[in-house]
Amino acid sequence: MTSPRPPHHRPRRLGAPAVRTALVVSLLICVAGVGVLGLAQQGASPMLPPGSVTEIAFVERLSAAEVQQRAASAFGRFGPPAVANAVDVYRLEFVTIGIAGAPTLVPAQLFVPVEPTRRRMPLFVFGSGTTGLGDGCAPSREHLLPRPEGDYGSYLPAYAANGVVTILPDYLGFEDPTRPQAYFHSASEAAVMLDAARAAQVLFAENADVLGPLDGTVVAGGYSQGGHAAFAAADARATYAPSVALAGLIGFGASIDVRALLVEGPYYAPYVVTSFAYIYGHDIVDPSEILAARWLPTLEQNTKSMCVSRVQQVYPFDIDAIYTPAFAAALRGGRLAATYPALDALLVANRPGFSGHGLPALLIQGDNDVIVRNASQERTAHDLCLAGSDVLYLNISGVRHRDTRPAGFEAALAYIFDRADGVQPPSNCDRW
Repeated sequence: MTSPRPPHHRPRRLGAPAVRTALVVSLLICVAGVGVLGLAQQGASPMLPPGSVTEIAFVERLSAAEVQQRAASAFGRFGPPAVANAVDVYRLEFVTIGIAGAPTLVPAQLFVPVEPTRRRMPLFVFGSGTTGLGDGCAPSREHLLPRPEGDYGSYLPAYAANGVVTILPDYLGFEDPTRPQAYFHSASEAAVMLDAARAAQVLFAENADVLGPLDGTVVAGGYSQGGHAAFAAADARATYAPSVALAGLIGFGASIDVRALLVEGPYYAPYVVTSFAYIYGHDIVDPSEILAARWLPTLEQNTKSMCVSRVQQVYPFDIDAIYTPAFAAALRGGRLAATYPALDALLVANRPGFSGHGLPALLIQGDNDVIVRNASQERTAHDLCLAGSDVLYLNISGVRHRDTRPAGFEAALAYIFDRADGVQPPSNCDRW
């Protein structure tokens, strides 16, 4: 089966860019010789390898001017990004491996440059920051919310409008009403990020005549939790997806150390506790030993129904108010390993990036970040350097956590193209 081309359609595109409508038109794409509409109806077949695309739908074409207009909400005071080309937006589903080891489907959003200046395009796999645990908070559904939690539909087209194919996958657990998102679970994040890369590579390889060619460069990055996901992918790549030749990593206010997050951003703790209790069991992660009693009766209901902006209003940004006295004391005194050894071991196991993968990394930090403090991010940079990575650590004056994305956009874009062009990765590891 070949990819259908609509009448009067220029051969560079897949879909129907002339049609701007809220109706998403499903397209049948040939992936490994299998019609994907049937796969989408049947679920993830165990015969399909991870990274297989099961369905793709064209959403819209954004002109360069429309990309800039839409970017206004995501870039704010940092001004609209420079853009060079239009962007086609798609929604797709691909196969990955779930926590229990069975194939599962994950939605993603794909942003494709239209006639970019560079004929061959690098691929940027982007992990979202915290949006919530429940299905309604998934990045793929942010357009249905009264206010987008991450505004990724406004931010990420700017990369594609500069010639970078960009894919944003949901995390495992979204689109599954039986369980919460696998929050800060390194293995799950790694599978999603790497299989998103494989999905994009398969899609472009099978449809290069209409999508254009990738140049083989893959950079993994993300904001906050998404930075955690990117570094998890680096750790797992050699064994899970060796065909994905990662060329570098980018973190925007990356939350690599969940132990530090429990201290510095305590209103995320209910999400961490709920998700870890589901994954590892309540006998190991007991919410009653961690969270103050007042939060327990509504914990599951709140964390599975409230997206992050609401959770930040409901739960306090104060370790003494959100935790039990014993847990707060252990965090404050650095005694978590001694007093909560099982939980501490899980938090250490889910601190990714230090396997010795050797990939270069760009860490973009805001000096006014109160979620990931400067000292924590500097410790991450130091440890990555010790593990053998060339790390460029940028601390931008006057920038808060959420502003690391627009503030670091130009640096990130340049970093991606430098990796594509084989430029020696910059490093300021000598500062440590």
